[in-house]
Amino acid sequence: MTRRRSARATKGKRKPKRKPSPAAAGTTIAAFARLVHVDEKAVRKGIAAGRIPASCLGPSRTGAKQVITDVAAARAAWDANAAKVPPGPDVGGDRQSLSEASRMATMERHRRLKIDNDLRAGLTVDVRAAKREAFESARIIRETLLNLPARISAELAAETDPAKIFTRLDDAIREALGDAADRLEAIGE
Repeated sequence: MTRRRSARATKGKRKPKRKPSPAAAGTTIAAFARLVHVDEKAVRKGIAAGRIPASCLGPSRTGAKQVITDVAAARAAWDANAAKVPPGPDVGGDRQSLSEASRMATMERHRRLKIDNDLRAGLTVDVRAAKREAFESARIIRETLLNLPARISAELAAETDPAKIFTRLDDAIREALGDAADRLEAIGE
């Protein structure tokens, strides 16, 4: 006949089951991370940032490690603080997340490429070149008009007929503006 082992008679030494003390009852940080579907590092950062309150934490049975003693409260605090964006880089005076900063950097690169392409295609002009050309144009017009009185003042002083003065002044202004237009075309090419 075969021998059956009785349930109570086991051979070898067995460790008696210990009931955890109330302070030691809890979950490890790694187990809590699996529970909330994140990496253990994220939970540790959450603890350091205060996302999980200190009242939910305690020492392990051996006292060597930190465990989460109140899992329900820690889970509620984790979920309640999930909508908060962690502090990211300071861009333009506003704190932003890493994804927002990356998006802004990508948009800035896109804007710069569009400007470079428009410059090459001739759709836009360089601001410095436009300012330089505007200054040069204003200088040519100013010099042309300011030289006008020196050229015709003696001729107008000798004339007494108002109609002839008007005609001569009109012709001189038109001639000066035509000369300025020719000079502006020459620098624009």
